[in-house]
Amino acid sequence: MPEPSHESSTEPPGEPPPPSAVTANGAAVSVSGEGVPPGAPAITREGNTVEAVAPLAGAQEAPAPAEEGRFAFLARAGEVLSSSLDEPTVLRQLAELVVPALADWCTVDVVTPSLAVVRRAAAHRDPSLVPTVYAIAERWALRDNGSQGVAQVLGTGQPRLIREVPEQDFLALARGNEALEETWRLGCRSVMLVPLVARGRVLGCLSLMSGTAGRFGECDLELARELARRAALSLDNALLYGEARQAQARTARLQAVTAALSRAATEDAVAQVLAREVWEASGATRVAVLALEEDGLVRPLRVLGYPEDALAAFNRPPSGAARRGLQDLRRESGWFGSLEEFLARYPEDAELARRLGPGARAVVPLWGDTRARGLLLLAWPEPRVFPVAERAFLEALAHQCAQALERTALYEALRERTERLRQALVTGDMGTWRLDLVRGKELRDAALNHMLGLPAVDSSVRVGDMLEHLHPEDRPHVEAEFRRHQRGSPGFFELEFRVMRRGGGVRWLHSVGQSFAGPDGKVTELTGAMADITRRKEAEERLQLLLDASRVLALRLDDVEAALPEVARLVVDHVATGCLVDLAAPDGTLRRVTAAHRVPEHDERLHAALAGMDRGPAHPALQCFRTGEVCFLSRLDFKWCGAVSASDAHRALVDSLEPTSVLAVPLRARGRTLGVITLFTAEPQRTLVAADVKMAEELALRLSVALENARLFHDAQSAVRLRDEFLSVASHELKTPLTSLILQHNLIGRALETAGTPGPVTGRLNTARRQVLRLTALVDNLLDVSRMSLGKLALERAEVDLAELTRDALERLGDVFTQAGCSLRLELPRTLTGQWDALRLDQVLVNLLSNAAKYGAGHPVSVRAGVDARDEAWVEVRDEGIGIEADALPRLFGRFERAVSERHYGGMGLGLYISRQIVEALGGRIDVDSQPGRGATFTLRLPRNAGEARPPPALEP
Repeated sequence: MPEPSHESSTEPPGEPPPPSAVTANGAAVSVSGEGVPPGAPAITREGNTVEAVAPLAGAQEAPAPAEEGRFAFLARAGEVLSSSLDEPTVLRQLAELVVPALADWCTVDVVTPSLAVVRRAAAHRDPSLVPTVYAIAERWALRDNGSQGVAQVLGTGQPRLIREVPEQDFLALARGNEALEETWRLGCRSVMLVPLVARGRVLGCLSLMSGTAGRFGECDLELARELARRAALSLDNALLYGEARQAQARTARLQAVTAALSRAATEDAVAQVLAREVWEASGATRVAVLALEEDGLVRPLRVLGYPEDALAAFNRPPSGAARRGLQDLRRESGWFGSLEEFLARYPEDAELARRLGPGARAVVPLWGDTRARGLLLLAWPEPRVFPVAERAFLEALAHQCAQALERTALYEALRERTERLRQALVTGDMGTWRLDLVRGKELRDAALNHMLGLPAVDSSVRVGDMLEHLHPEDRPHVEAEFRRHQRGSPGFFELEFRVMRRGGGVRWLHSVGQSFAGPDGKVTELTGAMADITRRKEAEERLQLLLDASRVLALRLDDVEAALPEVARLVVDHVATGCLVDLAAPDGTLRRVTAAHRVPEHDERLHAALAGMDRGPAHPALQCFRTGEVCFLSRLDFKWCGAVSASDAHRALVDSLEPTSVLAVPLRARGRTLGVITLFTAEPQRTLVAADVKMAEELALRLSVALENARLFHDAQSAVRLRDEFLSVASHELKTPLTSLILQHNLIGRALETAGTPGPVTGRLNTARRQVLRLTALVDNLLDVSRMSLGKLALERAEVDLAELTRDALERLGDVFTQAGCSLRLELPRTLTGQWDALRLDQVLVNLLSNAAKYGAGHPVSVRAGVDARDEAWVEVRDEGIGIEADALPRLFGRFERAVSERHYGGMGLGLYISRQIVEALGGRIDVDSQPGRGATFTLRLPRNAGEARPPPALEP
């Protein structure tokens, strides 16, 4: 609004004022003079106009104050107007100052924040006529954007002076207009309209009326303007004070809302607080708080004043247009002063909006830190304008609600995660702890106290209390680790240790933690979690027991009974307090083989009682042996101890052991019960459980298999000894007829030579001789094998020339190489002596040379010999024949093993086996190198002195 300026009448002094032209309701009339009420229709005469003023009442004319009293009046007015900061009081005092000092009656019209013009004060000489003045304003609504009267003053900010309102023309204009007629009757002959302007803003209009024509002049207008200026300042101060009080009230309400929301732990409670506060603060008749899901769906949280069909609309998924509208509203608030404005923005919601009735509407998003959490819907029954302060207040409420909703969502998520963590800790046997080194406190949660056998509640104790629950064997190193982390730099740590439960028993705990430093860099806090890993440790001990027992049994395959004490010791080291092993005797009774106990004193007593047979019929081992079934007693009482003993000494032994649980498992194999293994526990050792039964059954199975395998091994050894003895005897018995047969062949040959009739008989005789010699060699090989198996292979060491021995063997096998078509290449030293058995070494050389002739037929054969750097004699026999496959090399020296087809090459597969046994008995070895199609090279290595010979390995059965 422009600043107000003094506007005087346009006529020169002493002449009648020029007319003014105004119009009202589309009609125009002509009157003479001025004095038209402000806001009334314009009255026109002879082309000149005067302005109509608002319909007011007329009264008797009051004398204007004297010139000398104007300053006193203004001073008193300033004092009265500044005495209050209440807007109605200021306006009322302004009207009371004017009447009757300046005018017969007056009105004060104020522009509201919604740009409506409202009459806030009125005064009259006759107080009974004041209601009529207000009634006229209600019948004649004023606007701040009009072009005449009060509207013009409010629009331009310029004062108006109408010295005289022509009676005849005014009455002609007012004919049929009740408001104008009422104004004239009240008295409206001279009018001043003065704007109330403060800080460049037109706050209202002060209208002064007199029933005497020409009553007001320029001096009166100046006085009125000064009074209006001071009144405007007081009114502005009152408005500012009112706004400050409203801001204070809104701030207090925001604080109250903040406090209420801080106590709201659920979204329903948050919505209830928001709906109640908005309902009370805004004056809205309908309030709805809606939640916006991340998938775009709307969910009502709190609804006040809406009908049932609106609630149903809130619960339906939004359409495409409605979804786009919601997306727009998520970004900024929507303020709609009327139903028409709302429909212009969202025509798709016209049907529901019309059903809800006319009036203003507002949609405020509940915008949090990351996204819109919901919407706040408000509705008023009448159109209205939303001041900036009100918008900011409602948006602040909405933002606080959005933050509260985010907080409740986080709280709900935290509560859910906390519950999941608690369930995980309980399910996983885990607990948390914290050491506050500054306050000297140790904090443990309920789960950890439960693992320690303490009341399952959170506790705060002195630092070091946890160390008192540690197992005595683990306490030193655990305490040292904790002390190190308290004094060292911050970091992570991990430990495993045992604790003693208050109610008895031992538990394994796995602790993971971290240390934190204070401002000075020193560790002030340690925190972490502990998990009960007892079951895992017990499972590891069971598995380790089975592994160790299998290893021990594998090393004693031939004498399992000698390994049973070590197995019993493994049982008491890993699982039980004591272990007893009984085996079936030949007479069908149960004999105690071994026993073990963790406590050395009891271990000695158990070993001393091994020979005793004073167990009672209820003894678990006897019951298990009789039935062949597992006997498991998880909890024992004193009555049981008396039933297992048949003597006082045995009862005293059982009482001293104080068993708490007993497990007896049969050793069964091939349908026979071989014995019983018995495990028992005593305090503080834990009692046996079902998992221990499974482990004991597996251990019993391995013991049974080992015992059965040992029995079968001994049986096999006996059978092999019988076989070897038979072969030895048979070989000796076969040697006698073969020797006689050879002698007879020689005699027949001589007789044929003497008779001079060689003929065909000589050829057949030679063939028979070769077959007998071959049979003799086979019998000799069988005899050697039997001797080796029985360990009766005798060696007669003497000084032997290996080079000469090789030449003799080659000379004897000359016909063999000739028939095979093999040429010989020799590289032998003149002499190569050593301490060997000449006969057995010749047997080895013949086997190697015969194989070279057999498998290298048609190819050269080379024989070399010498001494290496370690003073070992060596002989190499190389052929260029068929060679040997790589997969056949490892088994080449086995008994009855062959690398080629027996059908094509014959033989029993004993030559290389016997050769290896002889060479190893002499302390040497035989190596072979071969590739298919490229021949084979056999290298014999022998120590030259008997003292340097390595001990021969155990012979294969």
